[in-house]
Amino acid sequence: MLAEVLPPLDPTLEDAQATLHRVFGHSAFRGLQADVVAHVMAGGDALAVLPTGGGKSMCYQIPALLRPGVGIVVSPLIALMTDQVEALRAAGVRAARLDSSMAWDDKQAVFSALEAGRLDILYVSPEGLSSGVLIERLSRYSISLIAVDEAHCVSQWGHDFRPDYRRLGALQEAFPGVPRLAVTATADVRTREDIRRQLHLTHAPEFVASFDRPNLILSTRRKDSRTAARILELVLARQGLCGIIYVTARKETEELAASLREKGVHALAYHAQMPSDQKSEHLRRFQEEDGVVMVATIAFGMGIDKPDVRYVIHADPPKSIEAYWQEVGRAGRDGLPAEGIAFYGFSDRRFMAERIDGSPAPDEVKQVQRSKLNQLYSFLDGLACRRGGVRRYFGETDVQDCGQCDVCTNPTMGHNSSQWAKMALSAVIRCEESFGRGRIISHLIGAEPDGPLETRFAERSTFGIGKGLNKTAWRRVLDQLLFDGILAEQSRDGFPLLTIACPDLARSVLKGEVPVFTREDPVQAGGAKRSVAKIALDDDLDPETLALYRTLRDWRLETARAAGIPPYVVFHDSVLRQVALARPSTTSALMMISGIGEAKARRYGQSILALLSKT
Repeated sequence: MLAEVLPPLDPTLEDAQATLHRVFGHSAFRGLQADVVAHVMAGGDALAVLPTGGGKSMCYQIPALLRPGVGIVVSPLIALMTDQVEALRAAGVRAARLDSSMAWDDKQAVFSALEAGRLDILYVSPEGLSSGVLIERLSRYSISLIAVDEAHCVSQWGHDFRPDYRRLGALQEAFPGVPRLAVTATADVRTREDIRRQLHLTHAPEFVASFDRPNLILSTRRKDSRTAARILELVLARQGLCGIIYVTARKETEELAASLREKGVHALAYHAQMPSDQKSEHLRRFQEEDGVVMVATIAFGMGIDKPDVRYVIHADPPKSIEAYWQEVGRAGRDGLPAEGIAFYGFSDRRFMAERIDGSPAPDEVKQVQRSKLNQLYSFLDGLACRRGGVRRYFGETDVQDCGQCDVCTNPTMGHNSSQWAKMALSAVIRCEESFGRGRIISHLIGAEPDGPLETRFAERSTFGIGKGLNKTAWRRVLDQLLFDGILAEQSRDGFPLLTIACPDLARSVLKGEVPVFTREDPVQAGGAKRSVAKIALDDDLDPETLALYRTLRDWRLETARAAGIPPYVVFHDSVLRQVALARPSTTSALMMISGIGEAKARRYGQSILALLSKT
C-alpha cells in the first residue's frame, strides 16, 4: 500500500508534488491547488472556490496524506462519498466512509481501522456529525485536517442549502488547532461571506480561482411548440455519447426517457420519488455503462462524478446561475469538449417568481432570490458571451469572450425589432389590456374576430398592422417584451392578460428613444432549421490510434466489471487517449502519462503493456 511510505515530519510543497505524482500520476498542480495545499499543510484554515473539474479534492487529499493523523471530509451525499472512496482506494490510498446506509459491522470495521491507524482519509456526512456522538468519538483520534466539501450548502443564499451544514461551525471548538478547509465550485461574494461566517472561517484567506471552463460550449434557446422535438434532435445527433437532461417534473423524466428509448437511445429516468433500489440501479448503470442518457430532476445532483458526460441539456431552466454552473459543470469533467444547452421560456420565469413570492422564506431571502432570478434570465436571454456572463456573475473582471458559445459564433444574433415592438405595445394599449398573447397576435395579424370584444377592438387602428409577421414571430416579439419587463402577464378570472408593466419604458420604446432587440430577426422566424452537430471528440486521432483507443476502452470495461467498479475509476477516457497516442513500452514510460500513479501502474500496467504489444 502507498500508505506504507511514511510522510515527512515537516512536509513541503516539494513533498506534496512528489505525492501528487506518486499517488495520482499528475506531474504538477494546476491553478491555485499548490497555494491551497501549502496553506493547509502549514496548519491554516481556508475557503477555496475552484471550478468543477478544477481538482478541489486534491486540495485536501494531498495534505491529509502528508499531515499526521486521518483527514476528515464532510460530504453531502452517500453516492459522492462512495465514488471518492473507490477512486482513492484504486490509487492506493487507505480511505473509508461512515454513513447511514452502512451495516453496524461495517461501521465497526471503520472504527477499528481508525483505532489501529490504518486510515488516511475518512468521509462522513453532515447529518452524522450533527448529533455530536460522532464528533465525540472522532475527537479520540489524531485528526490531520477537516474538509467541508460542497461548502455552498452552508449558505441560505446558495442554491442547495442544507440546514445540517450550518451546524458544522461547531467543528472549530470540537477540534481546536486542526486546519479546516471549505471547498466549493460555485459561490458568489454573498455566499462566500455566509460560508465564512457560518463555519467560523472569518479570518481565513479565500482562494478563488477563475470560473472559466474552456472545454464547455454553451448555448441557450427559447422554448416554442417544437421544444420537445428539438431536444430529441439534439440527442439523436449525439447518439452514443453520455448525457444528462434536466427537467422539472418527475412525470416528464419517465415520458422523455421512454420517447428517447423508442428512438434507440440508451435513456434512463431518475427522480426523487422513484423506489430507492431503482434509483440505485439507474445510477449504477449511468456510472458503469457507455452512452447512457439520464433524464432527471435535480435530485440527480451532487455526487455525479462521471468524467465523460459529453452534454447537459436543461429542458427546463435551472433555479439560478449557481445551479446552472453546478449542473452544466457535470459535463466534460475529463477536460474534453462538452456542451451545455439550456431551454427557457417566460412561463418558466413567471412560475419561479410565483414560487418565490409564495414561499415562507423571510423577505430578505425572497429579495435575494428575486435578484438571482432576474440575473438568471438576463443571462439566458442575453446577447453577451455565455461563459463570460457566468464569470462576471461570480465576480471576475477583465473577462474575454469565449469564442465558442452561441452568441460568439453567431454574429447575426441580436436584431433590432423596435418596429415590431411598437406595434405590439400599441395593440396592447388599444385593446385596453384585455387580451392574452393569443388574442393580441390574432388582432395584430388581422384574423377574423371571435366574439363581441374582438369585434369591437377590430375597429382600432392596430388591427391587422402586423400582417408582415407570422404567429411564431409575434410570439417571439411578445416574449422579448416580457423578458425586458416592458410587458407583464396578470391573471384576470384565471386568464393571463398582457399589461404594460412599465409605462415610462413603454413610452420610450414607442417614441423610438429605447430600442428593442430580439435574439433573431422575427421576419426569419420559423424559417431555416437549426443545425445540430455531434461533438467530434476523436477527429484528431488517426484510424490506427483510434482503433487502439477503442480497444483500451473495451479492456477498461471488462476490467471494471470484474472489479465491480465504474470504468472511470480504472482510468478516465483522457488517460486512455494519452496511452493510445504515446504507446508506452515500459512501466516507467506508462507512469509518465498524467493520471497513472504507482498503484494503478502496479495493478494495471502489465495488462496494458501486453495489450499494446499485440497491436
